[in-house]
Amino acid sequence: MKIAASKTAFVFGLLVWIYVIAMQIAHPESVSWTFTSWLRIRMDFVGEISFLISIISFFVWQLVTLKK
Repeated sequence: MKIAASKTAFVFGLLVWIYVIAMQIAHPESVSWTFTSWLRIRMDFVGEISFLISIISFFVWQLVTLKK
């Protein structure tokens, strides 16, 4: 269960981070845009948080698989 949760958090955190990076390359002014209309958080902050989530969940995934 822990492996599946950490893999899922890693993949989705990485995908959101890649999306934010792609948006900033395609539209440099998108840094100050909000992520969605209902979630009033800036794109750069969402990218930072999702990058941290992907790093932490990757390390958890590696720690859980090493214990086996």
